[in-house]
Amino acid sequence: MNHRITLRKRGPGTDGWAQPLPDEGWTDVASVWADVQFQTGREVLRAGAEITVKRASVRIRARQDVDAGWGIRYRGEDYDIKGPPLPDRDPEFMFLVCEAAR
Repeated sequence: MNHRITLRKRGPGTDGWAQPLPDEGWTDVASVWADVQFQTGREVLRAGAEITVKRASVRIRARQDVDAGWGIRYRGEDYDIKGPPLPDRDPEFMFLVCEAAR
């Protein structure tokens, strides 16, 4: 594990529609060491506009508090955790499937 990431969860900040505010809606929980592996990026159409989707598999030491509603910040970019953490063969570690769309 040679990359530093920040685990983040949704904070209390919301707009008038009860939607989380960008950045102000996130709270940093912990900075941890990780192994970050990127899959190939892909272009997709969403709402008629072409965007790039980046997916990553992130391996960290096992924690009890991480869930699918959280996110990570890695090298200044924010990624959403897309599902519940996956166990590793070694119970000391877990995998997070993450995605960022731009």
